[in-house]
Amino acid sequence: MPNTLPPRPTPVIRIIARRAIRACGAMLLSLSVMTVGCASNKTAKNELAAGYQSLDQHKFDQAIQQADAFLAKNPTGAGSAEALYLRGRAFEQKQAANPHESKTNLQAARSSYVEALNRRPNTQLETHIRTSLANVAYFQDDYATALAQFNAALPRLDNPETRAWTMYRTGLCQQRLGQFDLADQTFAAVQKEHPGTLPAQRAKEHAGARAFFVQLVTFKTAASADRETAALRREGFEPTRVATAQGFQQLRVGPVNSYAQAMSLKTRFGDKYPDAIIVP
Repeated sequence: MPNTLPPRPTPVIRIIARRAIRACGAMLLSLSVMTVGCASNKTAKNELAAGYQSLDQHKFDQAIQQADAFLAKNPTGAGSAEALYLRGRAFEQKQAANPHESKTNLQAARSSYVEALNRRPNTQLETHIRTSLANVAYFQDDYATALAQFNAALPRLDNPETRAWTMYRTGLCQQRLGQFDLADQTFAAVQKEHPGTLPAQRAKEHAGARAFFVQLVTFKTAASADRETAALRREGFEPTRVATAQGFQQLRVGPVNSYAQAMSLKTRFGDKYPDAIIVP
């Protein structure tokens, strides 16, 4: 969050939706602490509370170790769902050194959340688990699972900010599954129920799409965009130019009808444009 060809064009704008989504996930952490009281044993409560404190302090490895230690002593008993949720949150938030490690962490988080649901948690904790599971599935490009989990959690979410982000992400999942009409309805609901919020603003930006583009690069000047457009044409591509409100010049290729096709197109350009993104 590289220089014009050769070797690589410099993107001056990067859309960082992942940060927003993970920020919302972090907000759930503060809500989750209150579930620690579900454990019946005082020592167990204290152990879980210490694990959540490590999580709040971004000591993710320590939080994972504390969750694992609790589960070793209480694999299925009271508090096990909370410990698995703690473990999942730590893996989800943990910084990865490379893409492979990131995928491994996400899968570990997902496995922990699924297992936590199997422990039959109370309604409040179940809602947080499902929301977190949906976040992980979203980052794994498993939009069907993410949509199902968001839909299951949404009716029980009472925090306005969490609801707004969850509704927005629900619309994104619908859009990426090709459910464009449903996505527009969801985006409209976000704007109606949560006016003036960042999720509402982003929902407005995504509404109305019926196809996907791959945004390759953004330039500060038209001259730089002209040079890159000429280079792409020499390679047999006809990019679309989009001018932003700030005067930046974006180069896009497409449209394609499905998100899967857009992912394939993005991969095709990945070596030359490593910061390419799919829009909407």
